[in-house]
Amino acid sequence: MFDRDIRVTVLGNTGVGKTTLINRMIGTDVKKIVSKKTLEINIEEKKIKLKSSEDYPWYSPEAHRKYRIIAIDNPGDYKLRRKWREAMRKFKTDGMLFLLDPDQSVEVQRVAMEDSYNYFLDSLDLKPEKADKKAADTKYIFHFVVNKVDLFSSEDPNEFKMSPKIKEQAVDFLAHFAPTMDEFKTTFPLSKFGISYLSTLYSPYKSLDKLFEILKVFLYQT
Repeated sequence: MFDRDIRVTVLGNTGVGKTTLINRMIGTDVKKIVSKKTLEINIEEKKIKLKSSEDYPWYSPEAHRKYRIIAIDNPGDYKLRRKWREAMRKFKTDGMLFLLDPDQSVEVQRVAMEDSYNYFLDSLDLKPEKADKKAADTKYIFHFVVNKVDLFSSEDPNEFKMSPKIKEQAVDFLAHFAPTMDEFKTTFPLSKFGISYLSTLYSPYKSLDKLFEILKVFLYQT
């Protein structure tokens, strides 16, 4: 088939921007949406032509190919996180996007990241020994996204642009989660890992598009 799929499970604590990311992906004007807490597993999908296709010569399939983005949005509230295991077992996505918010407690978000780690292992097998063995052979994408990096800037967010200083602050924030991220890497040695820094609300679409371009390359090596 000419077109291809990118299937992702979107996780993170409540309010980190999971639904905003997905809404922008499907073309919704997120600035006109009244924010509300996600309480159930929601599936959104849209076939898009990545902006990066413009970088390929006309005779390359990538200049014309469309990608069907299938995003599984999950509630972030800790009382509802058991649904994460349900989503992982049921939908068998290609990867996980884990969003972080620099305006939220590091400790609370670290627990959420640890929950995603444990629930993913549970989705492989409820018996720890079997889950660890399956994890060692699993080829999956774990992509960590520091969202709301516009918070590191004093400028008008509507004119937000990533700067070296903002990037440096975002990198420092992500460092708080390094031990848990290293646990992912140790447990899933064959998997792919990535990091992005963006604002799902204010970054230009090409920045969000780049996120899916990274996933595409991980999946299809093109």
